[in-house]
Amino acid sequence: RMFRWGSLGVVMGLLLMMAPHPGQGENFVIYFPKTHSIIPVKTYGSVQYLPVIQLLNLFGNVGSMKSRKKSLEVWFNSTQIRLRQDDRTIRLNNAKLKLDEPVRTIEGEWMVPAGFLTSVLPTLINQVVQYQRGEDRILVGNVRPNSFVLHLSHVQHGVELSVQFTEQINLRTAAQNGKWVLYLGNHPVQPVESIFEFNNPYVSQVRFDDHDGQPKLIISPSAPGLDFYPKLGEGGKSITAQIIKPEVAQAATAPQQAAPAAPVPAPSQPAPEQATAAPAPAPVPLLPAVVLDAGHGGSDLGAQGRNGLLEKNLTLQIVAQVQRALQATGKYRVVLTRTSDVNVNFDQRAVVANVARPIAFFSFHAGDLGQTTPRVMVYSYRPSSPLSMASGPDPKPLFVNWDKVQLRYIDQSHRLAESLQQDLEERTRVAPTPPMELPVRVLQSIAAPAVAVEVGSLTPSIDAGPLTNSNFQQEIATAVVQAVASLQGGQP
Repeated sequence: RMFRWGSLGVVMGLLLMMAPHPGQGENFVIYFPKTHSIIPVKTYGSVQYLPVIQLLNLFGNVGSMKSRKKSLEVWFNSTQIRLRQDDRTIRLNNAKLKLDEPVRTIEGEWMVPAGFLTSVLPTLINQVVQYQRGEDRILVGNVRPNSFVLHLSHVQHGVELSVQFTEQINLRTAAQNGKWVLYLGNHPVQPVESIFEFNNPYVSQVRFDDHDGQPKLIISPSAPGLDFYPKLGEGGKSITAQIIKPEVAQAATAPQQAAPAAPVPAPSQPAPEQATAAPAPAPVPLLPAVVLDAGHGGSDLGAQGRNGLLEKNLTLQIVAQVQRALQATGKYRVVLTRTSDVNVNFDQRAVVANVARPIAFFSFHAGDLGQTTPRVMVYSYRPSSPLSMASGPDPKPLFVNWDKVQLRYIDQSHRLAESLQQDLEERTRVAPTPPMELPVRVLQSIAAPAVAVEVGSLTPSIDAGPLTNSNFQQEIATAVVQAVASLQGGQP
């Protein structure tokens, strides 16, 4: 009997440990066209929940409420909303909408899962709502968020951080808690990546944060006592910042006629006293970059196949396979234009690519390629107007029109397309199809050899199963690795 009671206690303990518990509070930032609001969020298990009444109050008039033990009725503007505890169905007047997770009451407050933001809220407020699972920001209405890419390069006695934005920013700097902070103004920012890790003696991490409604970059130095010289670029769309040793900064600026802006104060950190400064390790050269672009994303679904397979999700799967294959060689660093289900326009994709200074760019898509599946098509860029293909020597001006930059790489792009198409045919055994030259918009502004890869067929009438097959996707990845190696005149 004692054994049974002991076993029961162990089982009950395990059940309690496995049961979801409300986590610590967090914040969501809700960006409107001219303002923003902050709303608390609680985590139940692994699901984020928002207080439904507080959320609705941000968007309209919450009228009468009738709360019972396991149900809640709320009048919002002219809509009656009915919720039941632990139920995934929400009623809006006579309509039923499904949630991905059930409604909860947490600490006496009615809470809805974050999926409510995209499955119910747009219907209630009749506005576009942009929210990606796992993010802590919501964009409402015609908000056009800023975005950025960054690049860290080595300079003498330090590093230079370059950040390129898609929209203008207002820069303000500060030093807090051993870190430098770059405040970017009040315009919402939707980062492609939120955290950038580095392995060098000057900068260890750059992190984007806006949990308080103030978009900012937080820069963590690798060592105490470094000087930080940030500068806003002309036009307000770029930041460059040098992180160097104090004695080097003083020596470098002494002979200049005009004094530079004072550095942001070094973050206060306890540091052991040293008789002499140790020499900085020699900078490790960056590996050549390959940019992978997963087509579509966010509200741009792309093509749709049988059983609801969306092009925007399929391209992310393929990019993940190609990324792993390239990284496995140890010869390349991989830069992604998007890593989740977010809207990224053509200019943002081009900024991500060009700041990385890649040796090659691959954009992945899926569509209707006829009845035979799987198939793969490779495209390189050709302008729609033959007048754009001016003959004669290239004068190489200092500035090239954004919409003509690919013309400088067009021959290399053609060779890359031919190499990739040939290797794809050998590995996937698809029907031989020569690469095509088309005015593909995503390739137009890429300053590198660039191709688009389309798999098919992805249509509602054809089984899309072969396109999601891991072996097929791995064959594409292997062909990309071979094509990059051939472009550089070597082996993968």
